[in-house]
Amino acid sequence: RKGEEALKRMYPPQVRDKTNLHALECVNADGHRWDVFVRWPDGTVGRPVMVAFQDVYSGRILSWRVDQSENRIAVLLALGDMVEAFGIPDHCVLDNGRNFASKWLTGGTPTRYRFKVKADEPVGVLPLLGVKVHWTLPYSGQSKPIERAFGEFSDAIAKDPRLAGAYTGNRPDAKPENYGKAAIPIDDFLEVVAEGIAEHNTRTGRTGQVAKLTGGRSFVEAFDESFVRAPIRSARPEQRRLWLMGVERLSAHRESGRLMFQDNVYWSPEISPRIAGTAVAARFDPENLHDGLHVYALDGRYLGHMPAFEKTGFLSLEGAQSHARARTQFMKAEREKAVAARAMDTIALQNALRDAGAPTEGKPTAPKVVTADFGRGRSRDAVAPAAATATAAASAGPGFDQDAIWDAQIAAVQSLTPKDDP
Repeated sequence: RKGEEALKRMYPPQVRDKTNLHALECVNADGHRWDVFVRWPDGTVGRPVMVAFQDVYSGRILSWRVDQSENRIAVLLALGDMVEAFGIPDHCVLDNGRNFASKWLTGGTPTRYRFKVKADEPVGVLPLLGVKVHWTLPYSGQSKPIERAFGEFSDAIAKDPRLAGAYTGNRPDAKPENYGKAAIPIDDFLEVVAEGIAEHNTRTGRTGQVAKLTGGRSFVEAFDESFVRAPIRSARPEQRRLWLMGVERLSAHRESGRLMFQDNVYWSPEISPRIAGTAVAARFDPENLHDGLHVYALDGRYLGHMPAFEKTGFLSLEGAQSHARARTQFMKAEREKAVAARAMDTIALQNALRDAGAPTEGKPTAPKVVTADFGRGRSRDAVAPAAATATAAASAGPGFDQDAIWDAQIAAVQSLTPKDDP
């Protein structure tokens, strides 16, 4: 009666054993929008989004990044922070959001819930690092252990006294009385978040599966105890560019072998002849597109660096995206103005017609040309007396005066002419 979801909750959830794992063997990641208003350096105010990676074995938050939105660059940077600080995990459980399923991160991974999987798409960072990707079920918070940590952050960090006035509440019907009264500078907010996550990781008295084995130790203590005994893979220096760069599949010109990306032209006398007419994976610094492209074969083989031959396009990918967003907003505003203008024109026309009133024909003017009426349209009774007089005069005989007959006919016509006729 209560629906399919209620029926699903009646079945006991799976209890997954974490004790057979070790530190950094498996991590999971997700995004979290904070219930706090912050002010960014450009003066805009909004609710920031955090992307975080968590160790499944211990529950420790390994890395995190905060940005204005959940985007693939923030995901890559958070992944890079984790790899540089701790190493490369063996497994990664990811949310099915479009930024985690981005080809920059998971290209070449089968069974993605988003985007069409193509055989010739560029290989993403995680497959290149040898990380096996596991996807969570859509709209299933139970399959993401990090969601419990986000729930704690919503109570312990977002309600910090230093953020008073900027807290928005976790539901539309749970807004505080001072909602929207303040916005915290982003630097101050990041300081509060860093302290809150450190407290979360180092708090003792934990009661989870691993914490029970370690005597209620903190997440950090449980992680460190296993980390020193676990086989950890470290990233090579040349692999660092993988998470500091985006990746796009580009087609080289069939004759010159040049590459076009964001209106910039890239060409190299060593690489271009080898890739002419083929598709390659181009990795780039999203913040400096003029710095050139690192060209890879679609199977991940590194081919070399291709410098920018013509720097006629955007300097950064964010600049290109900002331009596209600004153009979209401009077009939307113009469309709204056009709709409003059409509505105003209709209202103005309606008002003008209403003020003009109903049209009237007015009094007709007198005609300038008049045609004599010799009895047309008159009754026989009106014509008969004058006609009888003329007939009697005509039949008077040859001795009758002709002028008298003519005068009688004129008198008959004049008797039929209206008195007001000019």
